[in-house]
Amino acid sequence: MKKISIIASAAAMLFSSAASGQVLFKVEKQGSDKVSYVLGTHHFAPLSAVDSIPELPSIIRNADKVYGEIDMNSMGNPETIMAIQKQAMAPSDSTLSLLLTPAQIDSLTTTWTKYGNDENQLKIMISMLKPAVISTQLAASMAARVLPSLNPMEGIDATMQTRAREAGKQVEGLETMEYQLGIIYGQPISEQLESLMNTVADEENEGRKAIELANAYTSHDIQKLYDLIAEEEDNNPETLERILFHRNDNWVKILKAELPEKSLMVVVGAGHLPGERGILESLRKAGYTITPVN
Repeated sequence: MKKISIIASAAAMLFSSAASGQVLFKVEKQGSDKVSYVLGTHHFAPLSAVDSIPELPSIIRNADKVYGEIDMNSMGNPETIMAIQKQAMAPSDSTLSLLLTPAQIDSLTTTWTKYGNDENQLKIMISMLKPAVISTQLAASMAARVLPSLNPMEGIDATMQTRAREAGKQVEGLETMEYQLGIIYGQPISEQLESLMNTVADEENEGRKAIELANAYTSHDIQKLYDLIAEEEDNNPETLERILFHRNDNWVKILKAELPEKSLMVVVGAGHLPGERGILESLRKAGYTITPVN
C-alpha cells in the first residue's frame, strides 16, 4: 500500500467551509468579548508567507496565551533530548545496515549525497538510527534544494512562539515533544523503511511535491495543501487518523477548555484546519463563529 511521503508527512505534522485562500481565522462565541485566532503554518514555507498578514502583530499583543503544536523551547530540555535519542535509536537487530541490501544502500547513499549530505554521516546513521530519522533529514535537504529561498532558521512556528515570548505572552504546546516523537518514529520499522526507499526511488516526484505544497501554502490555499497530503494517503485512513484526525480531536478538547474565557492564538500546521474533523469545523460545531481574516 502506498504510504504518505516524507515531505507530505512533514507538512501535516497539516471538506467543509474552511475556505481556500486563507490561513488565518478569527474564533468568536456569542456572549463573550474574547476573540481568538487560528493560524495555519507549513514547515517548508518562508516566513514571508505570513509576515504579509498585517493583523499578526496585534493578534500576538492581544493574546492571553499562544499555543503551538509543541512548546519549541522544550526541545532544548535535557529530558527531551534524551527522549529524542531514545526514540531515534533502531533495535540492534533492525538497523538499516542489516535490513538493506548492498544495492539499496548504494541507492540511498546516491540520493543522500545528491542533496548535500555527508556519506560518512549516513554510514553511522544506518548502523544506529531508525529509517524515519533519515527520512526526516532527507526531506529537509530535498526541500532546501528545490526551495532555495527557504531559511531553516526562520521557521514560521518557531518564529511565532519567539515573538509571543518577546511580547511577554505565555506559550504552551497542545501536545508534548514525546508524543510527536511517537507519531514520527513509533511506526513499525518495516513501514518506515518502505517510506524511505519509496522516496529514494521517486526522488524527482518528491521534489515536485515539495514545490506544490509550498506553493499551495504561500498562496494561502490550505484546502489545496490538505488535498495534496491526503492524495498521498491512497486509501489508508489509519495514517490520516494518526497524523491528523486523532491529534485534531485532542487539541480541540484543550482549546474548548479555555475558550471563550481567554483570547488564544493557535499556531499549528495548516493541514489540521480544514475538513469535517479539522480544527475549524470542530470549533464551529461547538458553537464558535469562524471568520477568515486574510
